Amino acid sequence: MGWSMTKPKRKKKRKQLFPSQEFQNLKGPKRERMIAERKAKGFTQAQLGKLVGCSAAMISSLELGRANPSAEISMQLEIILATAFFELFPDL
Repeated sequence: MGWSMTKPKRKKKRKQLFPSQEFQNLKGPKRERMIAERKAKGFTQAQLGKLVGCSAAMISSLELGRANPSAEISMQLEIILATAFFELFPDL
């Protein structure tokens, strides 16, 4: 016989990606200048994050090009690292 008492399994629906979410996991270019400036000042990512007012994970994401800084974070980084915005984030 072809039927049983159990429920048939449902197929999982694939989540449709919007164009803006399609490339969400791609990394941008690594921001070498930001890393060099941070190390030249002698800060760890955690120390710089504390001074800027964000987490060490956010600093790491900024350095790896996974995230773009907000206006507040970018202004704080400019002041603390004494470097222009376009030198820290040449890809923006």
